Amino acid sequence: MTDITLDLNEYRINLRVAAIVRREDEVLLCRPVDRDWWYLPGGRIKVNEDSLTAVHRELIEEIGPGFEVLRPVIAAENFFELEGRNFHEISTYYEVAWHGDELAGTEENGLEVFEWCSLSELTDLPLKPDFVKPRILEPRAELELIVHRENQ
Repeated sequence: MTDITLDLNEYRINLRVAAIVRREDEVLLCRPVDRDWWYLPGGRIKVNEDSLTAVHRELIEEIGPGFEVLRPVIAAENFFELEGRNFHEISTYYEVAWHGDELAGTEENGLEVFEWCSLSELTDLPLKPDFVKPRILEPRAELELIVHRENQ
């Protein structure tokens, strides 16, 4: 299946899922091997795929079995620039519990690093998008809608 990505005028539009994967007082982060900033595991939704199915698929690919998707926590529209390209990303973020032992994803492209980060260390890490960190540190009981415009 094809990822839902559309180039329209000067924007790339993505439909995406992300996971706040928790293990006791830690959260799972990932980053590109050539960058110094972090983001949450996840990826693009495919054509004819719902967001819950997509987050399951992405997590199996990236970290393997051993997780439980609990609930959606954030619906976000994120406008940002990356490497000279403008993005309009529509994302659903899910709260996920980790019950496994080792991370054992099947996606071994060598382009991403996955690491557990304590919540106390999280405050000092560069995490994108900006609105995610406070929601990890102080989770909310209800689903939250966020419209975020980076650098605006």
